[in-house]
Amino acid sequence: VLDYTEPTLVTAYTAHFVHHAEAHLATNLASYAVVVPTAYLLCLFSDRRRLFRAAFVSFLVALPFGLSALNLLFIRRAVTYGFSGVVMGYFGLLTLALFCYVEQQTGVDAGERHAPAVFFLGTAVIGAAVAPTTSAGAAVAVAALAVVGLYARGLVGAADPLARLRSGFVGAPPGHLELCTVGTLLFLGYPLIAFPTDPFRGGAVVNLYTHLLGYALGFISAYGFRLFPGR
Repeated sequence: VLDYTEPTLVTAYTAHFVHHAEAHLATNLASYAVVVPTAYLLCLFSDRRRLFRAAFVSFLVALPFGLSALNLLFIRRAVTYGFSGVVMGYFGLLTLALFCYVEQQTGVDAGERHAPAVFFLGTAVIGAAVAPTTSAGAAVAVAALAVVGLYARGLVGAADPLARLRSGFVGAPPGHLELCTVGTLLFLGYPLIAFPTDPFRGGAVVNLYTHLLGYALGFISAYGFRLFPGR
């Protein structure tokens, strides 16, 4: 595990693969088994396989170090462990992959500059999930929705985007609409699991900060890769 008062380079990485309870391990494995394959399929059918491969490897190699380093900004007498922060990184990738998939299927050229709108929408869902616990959650949700609104203004001039969205899945091969539905349900529903209203479970505390960091780092790094020509 990573001890905040005595961190080492080794535990900064390995702590994210340590689980002290079978239920904890099972939850993270189940989350991984749902989030990662869905992100892969969304990337596959939006011609973003290269994005998935780069993100998949880099998240396993580098994300644990990044999460540990940012956690060490706040030194306290505590330890952290578990793979959930890395899973949230893949959830950030799923968020971008869902945007790319819908853009590809519908032909709505939203452009790279509008992709963060989906990230902020996810942030709003996260804020709403923790709102019953802290007033800051509600503030985050409102602020994130305001940013989404600013991005949405840029799509007002698009040629009937809702009609393009509907027509994009009419006549699509079997499974495409279902994949979009599963991706959307995960996008809206998984934050409710990763950010419980009561973070105290079985004598341990769910590290909501790490979960939020994982989501942000996962999306930002994948989005940065997408901006490179040919990606």
